[in-house]
Amino acid sequence: MLIVSFVLFYFFAFGMGYLLGINRQPYSLIMILTFITAFLVSIPLMSRFFEKLERERTSFRKGAAGEAIVGFILEGFPDNYRVIHDLTIPFGNIDHVVIGPSGVYIIDTKNWKGVVAADGNGELLLNGKPTQKPAVRNLTRTIMDIKGKIKVLSGLDPYVKGLLAFPSARVDAKWGATGPVHCVEDEQLYDYIVENKKGEKLAQNEIESISQAFLALARMDKDFAPNSK
Repeated sequence: MLIVSFVLFYFFAFGMGYLLGINRQPYSLIMILTFITAFLVSIPLMSRFFEKLERERTSFRKGAAGEAIVGFILEGFPDNYRVIHDLTIPFGNIDHVVIGPSGVYIIDTKNWKGVVAADGNGELLLNGKPTQKPAVRNLTRTIMDIKGKIKVLSGLDPYVKGLLAFPSARVDAKWGATGPVHCVEDEQLYDYIVENKKGEKLAQNEIESISQAFLALARMDKDFAPNSK
């Protein structure tokens, strides 16, 4: 925003200085008035541009705040759990990955406000209205993309559970209403993952292997082509 404002006023000042410098009446006066008019017309356009940037920045800060809250909770998990934050992989970004004795979890944080409910078709409603993007479908697609690659890299075939975490909303979406992805509030994460008595039992060496596989996947190119043995 600062750069755009500087460039705009720079060209305005340069243009005004040039028109005043040529000193050709009435030609210079007409040009000055035209230049000023064009500048005044551009101000509302620039204002809308700045407003768009501010909305994008606010949205980013809200999302980042939600991820920080969930990340703080995950850091309080026992030492035998491995937590990876903000994992960039060739086909997207994962907010959090948790690997521990109870299994493997991919967590997508949504800093939505209000009430989150199921829409009856496997997706979500926010305050009774459809969301802009299919959160459940997108997370499911990410998990499907990852599972086979993690199996190749780790030599293991863990069940990967998808979670949508909501640190700023009340969740009324019952488990099972959104297919394989479950929706939880931030304070439910510890009980859901650490206290999960029905989860997949992983040994410590398996936890380490799967953790390394996720980190290796983040370093790969988009054209993933595992070597066959």
